[in-house]
Amino acid sequence: MKKDNINFIFRSLNKKKIIICFLIEAFLDFIYYFVPFAFTLFLTLPFTIKKALTVIGIFIISKSLRVIGNYLLRKYSDNYLYEYSNIQYSEFYKKLSKVPAETISKYQTGYFENMIEKISSLVKTILQAEYVSIIITFVFLFYTLYNQSLALFIISFITSALCIYLSIKILKKANKQVETLYDQEYEYASVYNDFISNIRTVKLLNNDKYFLNKINQEGAKCFKENKKYVKFYSWEEVIRNILIVIPFILGLIKAVVDLSNGIDTLGIITFYISIHVEMGFVFEELSGNIISWYELKAIKNKLKVIFKTLDDRNLLKDFNKFELLNIRIKYPKTNLEIKANKFIVNKKDKVSITGQSGQGKTSFINLILGNISSYEGTILIDGYDIKDQKLDIGVVSQETELFNMSIKNNLCLDKKLSDQEVINYLKELELDEILLFEDGIYTIVGEKGLKLSTGQKRRINILRSFLMDKDIYILDEPTSNLDEHTEEIVVKFILKYFNNKTLIIATHNEKINEICNKFYHFENHNLIELKK
Repeated sequence: MKKDNINFIFRSLNKKKIIICFLIEAFLDFIYYFVPFAFTLFLTLPFTIKKALTVIGIFIISKSLRVIGNYLLRKYSDNYLYEYSNIQYSEFYKKLSKVPAETISKYQTGYFENMIEKISSLVKTILQAEYVSIIITFVFLFYTLYNQSLALFIISFITSALCIYLSIKILKKANKQVETLYDQEYEYASVYNDFISNIRTVKLLNNDKYFLNKINQEGAKCFKENKKYVKFYSWEEVIRNILIVIPFILGLIKAVVDLSNGIDTLGIITFYISIHVEMGFVFEELSGNIISWYELKAIKNKLKVIFKTLDDRNLLKDFNKFELLNIRIKYPKTNLEIKANKFIVNKKDKVSITGQSGQGKTSFINLILGNISSYEGTILIDGYDIKDQKLDIGVVSQETELFNMSIKNNLCLDKKLSDQEVINYLKELELDEILLFEDGIYTIVGEKGLKLSTGQKRRINILRSFLMDKDIYILDEPTSNLDEHTEEIVVKFILKYFNNKTLIIATHNEKINEICNKFYHFENHNLIELKK
């Protein structure tokens, strides 16, 4: 695994912007804590008009400075964190797009969505933590305690250190539980997102009781694991609140005793009372920040597994000869083995692959696409054993999922076509009915193209593949599950527009096979070449 596979979380931070945000936060924290500390200096007897005016002046100036500081913090910090969140989403996508298909297939897509949302939320929490506030609070508190009594300072320092130590120790144990919780949340998210993404099928089945019970069962399992997790940091909060109050109680008791002995400690008493509430928030934030770090660590452990191997191979757009020799694809825990001793594709070849369902066509196609890494044998491109390259192959697959974008954007992606060009192609595929939509080719098709029929989506998928203008295409059962008329339209389009391309075709359609010059057939999971 490359070292930087998961370092995108913090690697893309803009150091200059972080320092600016940090300095603004430090300025605000200093101003905030200086006010109660100033009480110890000026709230002393005799309390004169001059001291009163000084305290009021400090208060007004500090409030004015905080208004300015808060404006700057919102302007710079909030905007940067939003910008950085977008960068994280982009970097996460870049990594995920390089994860091999074999790994991707092990996870439900909603899992990746939940993961990047958690990462973004946790990183924001970590970056927004008031680290300077924590330091300043301790400095002001222990400085005041030290001035009262060395013994009081030592006792308070020990209890505070014990508080931090126990918090970290308890939360570290909680970290083990959070990984278990995340595993269960994955199961829950997988079930929930599966039903949501297939809500049309759920409605057609008309069995709400089953689906709701399944969701509730997985939710209950998550709740059970979450209770164990909450138990850890609930105890941490109890211990923390008990220990953190000790320095204040000791300081107040000492101040009251000194006051009864004629020593002026009014300012010190006021300082402790005013800072105690904020000190509680500081420790709570410190605890929450430790939790965020451990949760982020748990997610990073998951990412290490997902991003263990990334596909960094270069796409080879041009070739003259593509060979697969002595190929063996073995399925784990079974004796099943897909064999292909010799499969050769020359540029402009039209290669037919046939065979009954379950013989190995899909696995073989995935191997050609570079989606299978666990195989034996040799793959050559123009005589060279490919290791850091793979062919840039266009695919017309049986799966016809579209994006929740307009029809034109689904078709063109980054290709520049005029509206009329798109309309002409749609008419040629007899998709005139799409043009009758209220927004025509700018109609948003909905998630996975739910506004369109299967036949419409299949034809749009074929047109989109053609518009990507690849030199080599794989046509995987392009006419399956289509009615006879739609099948004729698709075949006519393929014969016209894909004729000058290198084609690997898995189909039983006789008209498409008529353009092929090479024929292969799967029998007993073994690919053999057929002679004309």
